[in-house]
Amino acid sequence: MGDIDVILGITWLRKHNPRIDWRTGQLQWSDSVTEQHCKSQASNESPRAPLDDTIQRTRYIAYLREIRPSKTVAPAASDQGSDPLLAIPEEYRKYDKLFAPELETGLPEHGPYDHEIPLIEGSHPKFHPIYGLNETEREALDKYLDENLKKGYIRPSESSAGYPILFVPKKNGKLRLCVDYRQLNSITKKNCYPLPLISELRDLLHGANWFTALDLKGAYNLIRMKEGEEWKTAFRTRKGLFEYLVMPFGLTNAPATFQTMINHVLSEFIDIFVVVYLDDILIFSPTLELHKEHVHQVLQKLQEAKLLVEAEKCEFHTQRVDFLGYTITPGQIEMEAKKVQAVRDWPTPQNVKDVQSFLGFVNFYRRFLKSYAGSVQCIQNLTRKDTPFEWTKERNDAFEKVKQQVSSEPVTRIPDPNKPFEVETDASDFAMGGQLGQRDEEGRLHPCAFFSKAFHGPELNYQIHDKELMAIIEAFHEWRPQLSGTKHEVLV
Repeated sequence: MGDIDVILGITWLRKHNPRIDWRTGQLQWSDSVTEQHCKSQASNESPRAPLDDTIQRTRYIAYLREIRPSKTVAPAASDQGSDPLLAIPEEYRKYDKLFAPELETGLPEHGPYDHEIPLIEGSHPKFHPIYGLNETEREALDKYLDENLKKGYIRPSESSAGYPILFVPKKNGKLRLCVDYRQLNSITKKNCYPLPLISELRDLLHGANWFTALDLKGAYNLIRMKEGEEWKTAFRTRKGLFEYLVMPFGLTNAPATFQTMINHVLSEFIDIFVVVYLDDILIFSPTLELHKEHVHQVLQKLQEAKLLVEAEKCEFHTQRVDFLGYTITPGQIEMEAKKVQAVRDWPTPQNVKDVQSFLGFVNFYRRFLKSYAGSVQCIQNLTRKDTPFEWTKERNDAFEKVKQQVSSEPVTRIPDPNKPFEVETDASDFAMGGQLGQRDEEGRLHPCAFFSKAFHGPELNYQIHDKELMAIIEAFHEWRPQLSGTKHEVLV
């Protein structure tokens, strides 16, 4: 036994209740167990999920993403010094340009996806008064201007337009410069290029056992502004007027431009062994050997496209990965532990804005929560116009019930298209709901997803049998992608 590092006894196993994969010999347990009982050299402080919806919806997932410790075969990032390649498995270090701190050319080259800002006919960008800054913000501004002028990302401007800047705190306590482009966005013709449906991305992961998550670095800034369009991005500061030569954050069509570009770069892999949501990339494969081939193919394409990857934010060759707010393991998806903790710690709402923040956060995970719409109906009513804010016992009980549902860390199965589905539905006076499930080899039913919806208007007057029939119809609408064309009978 001298070559054995540690023996885990039955007492330890009962206390921590890990998930054991008997095929691979791996043990996995929740982050809450690690944080409570395990020590590391890293800081004990974990980043909190931001509770305010301070940015546009298209950046919501990326803004909520937490920085997590590496789960790769490489050493921990904190032990690697300043060379970003040390965070990368050795077999991928040949893609050194991809993991470089900056592009070789400094400023990205012009290409087919240069960003344009088409304006509604008869409208014009305007200039706006600058916002006052405190001392810390002034220092952050000086640093931002200096760095981006050196990179060539911005230049002095003589534009007739000019938008004010403000600073938003990052999760690490630093400040992020934002330009208030609300007026410009309001007069911009919208690019309706779609972003992927996250529910569809999850369903593609059936049969995947190995995962690699990549985070593109400075993603938007890797796309140039179209020549002649730079003046529209001008921003005003106490140091003068500047304009962007690269696509900045905050423009209404920026997500569409970026998604168009990255979909083209990885087009031959998407939905086969890659899913992409803006600057987040997940590679998935059934075996480790095949997975390494897939990772090489993706990294090669990204390097050819002259993109950059944030080495220390990547996870390679893992069977448990956080992606778009979810924790993914072979065959299963659950809420990310940090998000569960954020809901556990959520304070009692004091006003309508607090209610909207809570519902907005939890709504993202409603697929995991049974009868969610009925549970929050009395809280949801507070968001109606002209409804006075009264936090009653009924609403507080509903609030605590939802927190308890989330705190139970529900897990759903990734749907297997080769197995039959079972749909369970129910209806009450005020809401309807359902569960999409599949049975395992032992015949046990496991949920793949939940759906719930409140009745409105005339629907509230339906007879109960009509409400129950409506629940069945709505369930089939909700899960049409899974149920339509299935090879098996659907049990209801």
